[in-house]
Amino acid sequence: MRKTVISLLLASSGAAFGADDGIFTLGTVVVTASALHESIENGQSIDVKTMRLYDKETVGTALNTTAGISISKVGARNEEMVYVRGFDLRQVPVFVDGIPVYVPYDGYVDLGRFNTFDLSRIDVAKGFSSLIYGPNTLGGAINLVSRRPQKEFEGEVGGGATWTDNGKNNGNRIYANVGSNQGNWYIQAGASYLDQNFYRLPDSFDAVKSEDGGNRDNSYNTDRKYNLKVGFTPNATDEYSLNYISQHGVKGNPPYAGSVPGVTARYWQWPYWDKDSLYFISSTQIGIATLKSRAFHDTYQNSLFAYDDATYTTQKKGSSFQSWYDDYTNGASVEGDFQLSDINLLKTAYHWKDDVHREHNAGEPIRHDEDRTQSIALEDTHDLTDKLSLVAGVSHDWRDSLQAEDYNAKTRVVSDFARDDSNANNATLGLFYQSTDSGLLHATFARKSRFPTIKDRYSYRMGTALPNADLKSERANHFEIGYDDVFATIWHWNASVYHSEVSDLIQAISIPATACSTPPCTQMQNVGKVRIDGFDGGVRADLNSWDVGASYGYISRKNISDSSVHLTDTPRHKLVGDATWHIDDLWTATGSVEVSSSRYSTSDGKQQVGGFGIANLKTGYRLFERSLLVEIGVRNLFDRLYEYSEGFPEAGRTYFAQFNIGF
Repeated sequence: MRKTVISLLLASSGAAFGADDGIFTLGTVVVTASALHESIENGQSIDVKTMRLYDKETVGTALNTTAGISISKVGARNEEMVYVRGFDLRQVPVFVDGIPVYVPYDGYVDLGRFNTFDLSRIDVAKGFSSLIYGPNTLGGAINLVSRRPQKEFEGEVGGGATWTDNGKNNGNRIYANVGSNQGNWYIQAGASYLDQNFYRLPDSFDAVKSEDGGNRDNSYNTDRKYNLKVGFTPNATDEYSLNYISQHGVKGNPPYAGSVPGVTARYWQWPYWDKDSLYFISSTQIGIATLKSRAFHDTYQNSLFAYDDATYTTQKKGSSFQSWYDDYTNGASVEGDFQLSDINLLKTAYHWKDDVHREHNAGEPIRHDEDRTQSIALEDTHDLTDKLSLVAGVSHDWRDSLQAEDYNAKTRVVSDFARDDSNANNATLGLFYQSTDSGLLHATFARKSRFPTIKDRYSYRMGTALPNADLKSERANHFEIGYDDVFATIWHWNASVYHSEVSDLIQAISIPATACSTPPCTQMQNVGKVRIDGFDGGVRADLNSWDVGASYGYISRKNISDSSVHLTDTPRHKLVGDATWHIDDLWTATGSVEVSSSRYSTSDGKQQVGGFGIANLKTGYRLFERSLLVEIGVRNLFDRLYEYSEGFPEAGRTYFAQFNIGF
C-alpha cells in the first residue's frame, strides 16, 4: 500500500521516480520514506513538462515557479540567484547528479549560466534534506538531474527566436539531445546555444542618467553548453556512468537604472564564464548492500572587466580593473545502503572535497586559497508500522584551511592570512504517515550547518571590508508539518507549514573606518539571528479539456539580532499559476501568471522593489503525428515595468516563436 500512495503522489506532481521516464536515477539523492519501496524528498521536483510549459530556459527561472522559492537577480553582477525559504545559494548548494558544482571562492553559482534543455528534472529539498548530500546544506539542496536514454535511439531538437515590442529580433536559441540504450550500455549527448543581443525595457520606463530606455544597455549574453554521458549496465542492479559537461558563457552587466541617491552605476562586462565538469558515478549491489560512489573534477574560470563609463573602452579610474579567476575542485564520495531487514534500511556516506581558488588583477601576482571539506553521515529508515515510517540521520562535517594568501598592493608582497579550521554536527528526524489510500502526512526536524566560504573569511570587498579568518559555521533548526493528497482522483494538492531558527548568521558589521582603505568599513561576523515562518501550498488538476495549477508561498523573515537590518530579496507573498486549454487533440493554449509582493534589495532599506504581477500567453500546435510542436506567444503580455532588484528593470513585452521535435 505504501508503494502505491507514494508513487501516486509523485506522479501527480509531475515528478515520478520511475526508470522509464528518462530520469538519470543514478544522479538522484533522496530521503527514503519506506525501507523497501519508493523514495520521497521533503521538497519539490520540477520536471521537463513544467519547464517547457513555463518556457523556462535557465535553472533560476525554472526554480522561480516553485512555492517557497524566489528568484533574485543580483543586479550589480547580473547573476540569477534564488532564495529557498529565505536561504541563499551559499546555504542551499547546487548539485548536478549529486555532484556539488558551486564556485570554490564564494559558494555561489550563477543559475543564469545553467540552461534546462538537457535536464530531466530539478529536485529541491527544503530544510529537511538528506545528509547523504554532504556538508553545507544549511537550508536545503538543489539537484539538477540529467537525462538517461530508454530506447535504442531517441532524441529531440528544439529552438526558437524572440522579438521586442517594436519587432526587432533580439535573441535566438537552438538545442539538441540524442541518446541510445543498447541494454548493457548507453550513451547520451546534448548541445545548446542561447544568444541574446539585448532586451527591451517596458514603454513606461522613465529615462535616468545611466539608462535612456528602449534597448537595455549592456544586456547581452551568450551561452554554449555540451554534455556527454556513457553508461555501462552489466546486470539489472549495477550501473557505471562517466559524464562530461562543458559550459561557456559571455555576458554584459546592465548598469544601475534606479533613482536612489548615492548609488552609482557599474560598467562591467564578463569576457568569459567557463565551467567544465568531469564526473564518474557508480552503483554496485553486493548481497544486502548497495555501494555507490562519485568522483569528480570541476574547473571554473572567468574574467571580469570594469570600465570607466558606458563606452566600455577605457579603464583609467580607480574603480576600473581587470580580474581573473582560475579555480578547480576535486572530490569524491562513497555511500553504502544496507537493507538490514524488511523494515530497516541504513545509509552511510563519506564525502571529500578540495576547493582551490586562484585569482589576480592585471599587473598583480596570483593568490592561492585552498579548503578541504569532509563529512561522514548515517541515515536510517525504519518502518514502525505498515503506515508509519521513521527517518533519522546524523553527520559530522569538518573543514581544513590549507592555504590562504593575502596581497598588499602598496608593497606588492604576497603573504599568508591567518588560517582557522572548523567543524559542525548535523541531525535530521522525520515521520511519514500514510493517513489514507491517497494521503501522506510528514513531520520533520533538521539541525543543519554551513561553513563560511573563502570570500566570507578573506575578502577585502574592494577595500571596504576587513577579513575575518575566525568565522564559525552558521546554524539552523528547521521544523515542518506537511500533507499531500489526491481529491476526487483529479485534484492533487499539497501544503506545508514551516519554522526555522538561524543562529551565528554571518553578517557585515560596521567597524572603525580607519581599518579599511575605502571607508566606511565592515567585517563579516557571526552575530545574526533570524526567525523564519512560512507556508507553501500547491494544487494541480486535470479538468477534461483544461489543465490548471497554482503554487503559493508565504514567508515571514525577522532579524532577531537587529531589527533595523532588513533581510533582502524575499517577497512575503508569491503566487505562480497556469492554465492550459486543450482546444483539440493537437491544439493548445496556455496562460501563466506570476504575482509577487514587495521586497528589500538592500539591508538598510534604502532600495526596495514594489510588488508586481505579470502574465504570459502562448498557443501551440502538433504536426507530423504529434512529433513536432510549434508554439508562438508573448511574455510580459501587458508590458509591465517590474524588478527583482531595485534599479535593474526586467524585460518588457517580448514575442517568441519556437519548435520542438522528438524522435
